[in-house]
Amino acid sequence: MSMRAESSYHYLYVLPVILTLFFIIIIPIAYNIWLSFYEKRVGEEPVFAYLNNYIRLLSSPITMVSLINTFIYAFTSVALKLLIGLGAALLLNTKFRGRSFVRVLSIFPWAVPSYIAAVMFWFNFARDGAFNKVLSLAGIGPIHWLGYDHAMTSVIILNIWHGWPFFMMGLLAGLQAVPQELYEASEIDGARAHQRFFYITLPLLKPVMLTVVLLSLIWTMGEFAQIYLTTAGGPIDRTLTIPVAAYRLAFTGEANISLAAAYSVLMLPLYLLLIFVTLRYMRA
Repeated sequence: MSMRAESSYHYLYVLPVILTLFFIIIIPIAYNIWLSFYEKRVGEEPVFAYLNNYIRLLSSPITMVSLINTFIYAFTSVALKLLIGLGAALLLNTKFRGRSFVRVLSIFPWAVPSYIAAVMFWFNFARDGAFNKVLSLAGIGPIHWLGYDHAMTSVIILNIWHGWPFFMMGLLAGLQAVPQELYEASEIDGARAHQRFFYITLPLLKPVMLTVVLLSLIWTMGEFAQIYLTTAGGPIDRTLTIPVAAYRLAFTGEANISLAAAYSVLMLPLYLLLIFVTLRYMRA
């Protein structure tokens, strides 16, 4: 009896967490799925629409355009953040004067709120902004950073600047967990620096690297503020990603909330797959 009572207490301990998850995750997702089968605009009552919202989205170019743009934006940003973060982590893992100060300074971009970073870069991307002034000193003409040709590159630069310290911190923690005895033994055996990197550092850093990459990929694919505050998904849908497209459907133009709900339901399996893979690697 006492063992059963103790077991029931375990459920009581986690009950607040279960209730919290139920109200902030399960109920909103269920309501979103329900709403996707209705026709509802802002200020109107919902009307049952069967699969009309899904059919409309699957035949609309906005679905494919936003999906392609999201993949380009997320995978390019994450790949470059990984390279920069790994290089910075290797540098900060060595001993030099002022290393602690450099570590603190390196975290600054990640500590800046996303919307503040977006506004700051929006001013710098302007025709008379800091970036074009630096280019003019080198004799290069002004670049229309937020124009059609360079808009995607600009938001990727912004995301890289804001996100690379996360990679640096995660990979630096992984580097400090590598036993130094392995490096000492490899030096005795005559291994060179690049051999130690490819045969010791990278294999032991792989679990941390995969976890950091997958987490950043989820966050980058869900990034809204940086894109919306700089380009709003334009020009001509050049930087239209999944979160910005959902916002447009719900709150601009025809303000079709049910269509935005159906759109988010269509994209839900993609995010669930990323979350599932991330949890598997984090468990390992």
